[in-house]
Amino acid sequence: MGAETVQVLSKAEKVRLYGEVFTPHEIVGLMCDMLEDEAPGAFDPDKTFLEPTCGDGAFVCEILRRKFANCKKRSDYTQALRSVYAMEIQADNVAKTIENVTAMCGEFFKVKKEERQIINDHIIQADSLKIMRMINDPQLEREGSKCTSE
Repeated sequence: MGAETVQVLSKAEKVRLYGEVFTPHEIVGLMCDMLEDEAPGAFDPDKTFLEPTCGDGAFVCEILRRKFANCKKRSDYTQALRSVYAMEIQADNVAKTIENVTAMCGEFFKVKKEERQIINDHIIQADSLKIMRMINDPQLEREGSKCTSE
Protein backbone atom coordinates (compact mmCIF):
# COMPACT_ATOMS: atom_id res chain seq x y z
CA MET A 1 0.00 0.00 0.00
CA GLY A 2 1.45 3.32 -1.04
CA ALA A 3 0.83 6.68 0.49
CA GLU A 4 -2.45 8.21 -0.61
CA THR A 5 -2.09 11.40 -2.61
CA VAL A 6 -4.48 14.21 -1.77
CA GLN A 7 -5.10 16.55 -4.66
CA VAL A 8 -5.30 20.13 -3.42
CA LEU A 9 -7.73 22.24 -5.41
CA SER A 10 -8.25 25.97 -5.25
CA LYS A 11 -11.52 27.29 -3.85
CA ALA A 12 -12.63 28.27 -7.37
CA GLU A 13 -11.84 24.79 -8.71
CA LYS A 14 -13.85 23.18 -5.90
CA VAL A 15 -16.82 25.40 -6.66
CA ARG A 16 -16.57 24.63 -10.37
CA LEU A 17 -15.98 20.88 -10.05
CA TYR A 18 -18.07 20.01 -7.01
CA GLY A 19 -20.39 22.96 -6.40
CA GLU A 20 -18.70 23.38 -3.04
CA VAL A 21 -20.27 26.15 -0.99
CA PHE A 22 -20.06 26.35 2.81
CA THR A 23 -23.12 27.34 4.84
CA PRO A 24 -22.35 30.26 7.19
CA HIS A 25 -22.39 29.29 10.89
CA GLU A 26 -25.25 31.71 11.62
CA ILE A 27 -27.41 29.96 9.01
CA VAL A 28 -26.44 26.54 10.39
CA GLY A 29 -27.65 27.67 13.81
CA LEU A 30 -30.92 29.03 12.42
CA MET A 31 -31.57 25.82 10.46
CA CYS A 32 -30.97 23.71 13.57
CA ASP A 33 -33.30 26.03 15.54
CA MET A 34 -35.98 25.37 12.92
CA LEU A 35 -35.48 21.62 13.21
CA GLU A 36 -35.75 21.81 16.99
CA ASP A 37 -39.00 23.81 16.65
CA GLU A 38 -40.44 21.33 14.13
CA ALA A 39 -39.25 18.16 15.88
CA PRO A 40 -38.80 18.58 19.64
CA GLY A 41 -36.29 16.06 20.93
CA ALA A 42 -34.46 15.92 17.58
CA PHE A 43 -31.18 16.57 19.38
CA ASP A 44 -31.56 13.88 22.03
CA PRO A 45 -28.33 11.86 22.33
CA ASP A 46 -29.86 8.75 20.71
CA LYS A 47 -31.35 10.44 17.62
CA THR A 48 -29.47 9.60 14.42
CA PHE A 49 -28.21 12.16 11.91
CA LEU A 50 -26.55 11.76 8.52
CA GLU A 51 -24.87 14.77 6.92
CA PRO A 52 -24.34 13.67 3.29
CA THR A 53 -22.21 16.65 2.25
CA CYS A 54 -20.43 17.73 5.43
CA GLY A 55 -17.88 20.17 4.02
CA ASP A 56 -15.83 21.34 7.01
CA GLY A 57 -18.31 19.96 9.54
CA ALA A 58 -20.36 23.04 10.46
CA PHE A 59 -23.64 21.09 10.68
CA VAL A 60 -21.98 18.07 12.31
CA CYS A 61 -20.46 20.25 15.04
CA GLU A 62 -23.70 22.18 15.64
CA ILE A 63 -25.74 18.97 15.81
CA LEU A 64 -23.28 17.47 18.29
CA ARG A 65 -23.24 20.67 20.41
CA ARG A 66 -27.00 20.47 20.71
CA LYS A 67 -26.93 16.75 21.44
CA PHE A 68 -24.22 17.28 24.07
CA ALA A 69 -26.41 19.92 25.77
CA ASN A 70 -28.84 17.04 26.47
CA CYS A 71 -26.19 14.73 27.91
CA LYS A 72 -26.21 14.01 31.64
CA LYS A 73 -23.45 11.42 32.01
CA ARG A 74 -20.25 10.47 30.18
CA SER A 75 -21.86 7.55 28.34
CA ASP A 76 -24.49 9.93 26.90
CA TYR A 77 -21.74 11.87 25.13
CA THR A 78 -20.41 8.70 23.55
CA GLN A 79 -23.94 7.70 22.51
CA ALA A 80 -24.50 11.13 20.96
CA LEU A 81 -21.22 10.85 19.05
CA ARG A 82 -22.14 7.36 17.81
CA SER A 83 -25.43 8.68 16.43
CA VAL A 84 -23.95 11.17 13.95
CA TYR A 85 -22.57 10.21 10.53
CA ALA A 86 -21.08 12.36 7.80
CA MET A 87 -19.89 11.96 4.22
CA GLU A 88 -17.86 14.27 2.05
CA ILE A 89 -16.48 13.82 -1.46
CA GLN A 90 -13.28 15.84 -0.84
CA ALA A 91 -10.54 14.20 1.27
CA ASP A 92 -9.27 17.53 2.59
CA ASN A 93 -12.75 18.41 3.84
CA VAL A 94 -13.07 15.03 5.56
CA ALA A 95 -9.80 15.70 7.38
CA LYS A 96 -11.00 19.21 8.34
CA THR A 97 -14.34 17.86 9.61
CA ILE A 98 -12.57 15.24 11.72
CA GLU A 99 -10.28 17.95 13.10
CA ASN A 100 -13.21 20.30 13.85
CA VAL A 101 -15.38 17.60 15.46
CA THR A 102 -12.49 16.36 17.61
CA ALA A 103 -11.71 19.90 18.79
CA MET A 104 -15.37 20.65 19.50
CA CYS A 105 -15.76 17.40 21.47
CA GLY A 106 -12.72 18.46 23.51
CA GLU A 107 -14.76 21.43 24.74
CA PHE A 108 -17.16 18.98 26.43
CA PHE A 109 -15.01 16.00 27.49
CA LYS A 110 -11.53 14.53 27.25
CA VAL A 111 -11.47 12.84 23.85
CA LYS A 112 -10.15 9.31 24.34
CA LYS A 113 -9.12 6.64 21.85
CA GLU A 114 -12.68 5.24 21.66
CA GLU A 115 -14.15 8.61 20.70
CA ARG A 116 -11.40 9.26 18.16
CA GLN A 117 -12.20 5.91 16.56
CA ILE A 118 -15.93 6.73 16.42
CA ILE A 119 -15.17 10.08 14.81
CA ASN A 120 -12.86 8.48 12.23
CA ASP A 121 -15.35 5.69 11.49
CA HIS A 122 -18.37 7.98 11.20
CA ILE A 123 -16.89 10.74 9.02
CA ILE A 124 -15.95 9.24 5.68
CA GLN A 125 -14.95 10.20 2.19
CA ALA A 126 -17.73 9.13 -0.14
CA ASP A 127 -19.86 10.39 -2.99
CA SER A 128 -23.29 10.57 -1.36
CA LEU A 129 -25.04 10.97 -4.72
CA LYS A 130 -23.55 7.68 -5.95
CA ILE A 131 -24.58 6.00 -2.73
CA MET A 132 -28.15 7.29 -3.07
CA ARG A 133 -28.27 6.03 -6.66
CA MET A 134 -27.08 2.62 -5.45
CA ILE A 135 -29.75 2.55 -2.75
CA ASN A 136 -32.41 3.44 -5.31
CA ASP A 137 -31.05 1.07 -7.97
CA PRO A 138 -29.65 -2.15 -6.41
CA GLN A 139 -28.48 -3.22 -9.88
CA LEU A 140 -25.68 -0.64 -9.62
CA GLU A 141 -24.40 -2.29 -6.44
CA ARG A 142 -24.41 -5.73 -8.06
CA GLU A 143 -22.40 -4.31 -10.94
CA GLY A 144 -19.72 -3.14 -8.52
CA SER A 145 -20.22 0.62 -8.69
CA LYS A 146 -17.70 2.48 -6.51
CA CYS A 147 -18.97 4.86 -3.81
CA THR A 148 -15.82 6.84 -3.18
CA SER A 149 -14.45 9.55 -5.38
CA GLU A 150 -11.18 9.09 -7.18
